[in-house]
Amino acid sequence: MKIWSLSSISSDLKDKKTHQATWRIAVPMVLSNMTIPLVGLVDSAVMGHLDEPYYLAAVGLGSALFTFIIWTMGFLRMITTGLVAQAYGAQDSNLIRQWLYLPSLLGLVIATLVLLLNPWLIELIIWWLEGSSDVENKILEYWNIRIYGLPISLLNAVLIGWYLGMQNARVPFAILLVTNITNALLDIYLVALGMDVDGVAWASVIAESLGLLIALACLPNMLRKYPIMDKFKLAYHKILRLLELNKDLLIRTLALEVVFFTIHARASELGDEIMAVNAILLNFLLIVSNGLDGVANAVEAQVGKAIGKKHWQDFRSAVVVGGFWSLIISLIFSAIFLLFGLKLIELVTDIKIIQESFAPFIGYSILVPLVAITSFWLDGVFIGASAIKTMRNSMLLALVIGFIPLYYATQSFEAHGIWIAFFGFMIIRGIASWILFQRGVMRGRYVEVPK
Repeated sequence: MKIWSLSSISSDLKDKKTHQATWRIAVPMVLSNMTIPLVGLVDSAVMGHLDEPYYLAAVGLGSALFTFIIWTMGFLRMITTGLVAQAYGAQDSNLIRQWLYLPSLLGLVIATLVLLLNPWLIELIIWWLEGSSDVENKILEYWNIRIYGLPISLLNAVLIGWYLGMQNARVPFAILLVTNITNALLDIYLVALGMDVDGVAWASVIAESLGLLIALACLPNMLRKYPIMDKFKLAYHKILRLLELNKDLLIRTLALEVVFFTIHARASELGDEIMAVNAILLNFLLIVSNGLDGVANAVEAQVGKAIGKKHWQDFRSAVVVGGFWSLIISLIFSAIFLLFGLKLIELVTDIKIIQESFAPFIGYSILVPLVAITSFWLDGVFIGASAIKTMRNSMLLALVIGFIPLYYATQSFEAHGIWIAFFGFMIIRGIASWILFQRGVMRGRYVEVPK
């Protein structure tokens, strides 16, 4: 049996049920996810209209440092979604509850350890930074506020992942929408009161706390639908499975962070203006990634459910339909940046030197959605299937074969060299993901393929 053919793809794309199931999750997640980078743009816009570029650079880099912690703990959201979706497909109430409690407990333990290690983390940050003393001081001010909201951030990640695994995007939509709109409004309000970087940091902590209250308030009603069938314990072997999956995801995330930290470090060597330009570029990249993540979230839930049911046709349809809508959204983003990219810069900052410095880089924003399609789409498949090792391997190949060689080969291109290396990284990642995915399908690692 030929797995992929024009006729099978055409058949899957005509499957209205899969389109509806995908968009039932994707629409609210795309809309709510898009508020995340919009908050980043509001952060940048608020800081970009202050009188010095180091405010904008500090918020961009400080946010990246905190995001590093969140992404490192990304298994709390990603793995939870895959495991819960599979339990949902199998209609196993006990597993549905266990994959809520265990990641939540683990998240609180991790947050406590990070808070205890914070004095050493601060020393590491100071050692790593290469910016001006003004940037360094403001980054530390931002960090020392945001880090105390880490337990809230990690619990939010677990709960969003759990709701998505349960095929419920309405609650994550409410969490993210309220959190990010509140964050943006508080940014503007607190800075208007005379705060700067500290106001942006406090806005994030307060807004995430409000999001957690919404997540917890909706939980009892969901759990009532899945009562405990038999007594169960928070089994030790399941904690080990979480940690085993996290090991691979941690390696994958660290490889990704090597790329982003190298981008920040190289930009810091080139001055505060280039750091500010990079902060804006990364916000644009965040817009693209969160839009594509909305579809990937739907793919995760649909793939996990199909695997739980052991249903090949549902699995294939989820993959094909998810890829189709990922392509459509990527084309929309490219068109937006092509038509309005330079206008967006004027909204973000009125500092002329930053506006002028950014103009030669707008092409990267236009092209990045097109090179990112495959990676985000197939990451959704891998997360839904709990195939974290495959994600890890594709990321390591992209780092070693794509980013590192190109980074050193393009040093003479200065800031442009960074982004050339990044594009090489994304292209290799997409190719590697497809090859590894295809191999897994042929070997029946996800769902048994009919003969």
